[in-house]
Amino acid sequence: MMKTFLKWAAGLLEDQQGAASSKRAGFYWAFALLTYMIVKSANGAQVNMEMFWAVVLIILTGYGLITTEYFKNKSLPSIKSGELP
Repeated sequence: MMKTFLKWAAGLLEDQQGAASSKRAGFYWAFALLTYMIVKSANGAQVNMEMFWAVVLIILTGYGLITTEYFKNKSLPSIKSGELP
């Protein structure tokens, strides 16, 4: 059970080539930080809005970088090659 969980967790940090991705690690770290900030805010703690939006920006940037990493090896159909209907 624990071995399966560790294999799954390691797979979350892999890029398309199977290597560890620092972009994904940073994305998950920022997402965990945002979750922590939201929970603390719900329990009555004061959250610095500048820090909140900075973390949101890090998450959006990380999401964009991870998404472009996925589509980097994909090709769009072209009109010249006759691939489009």
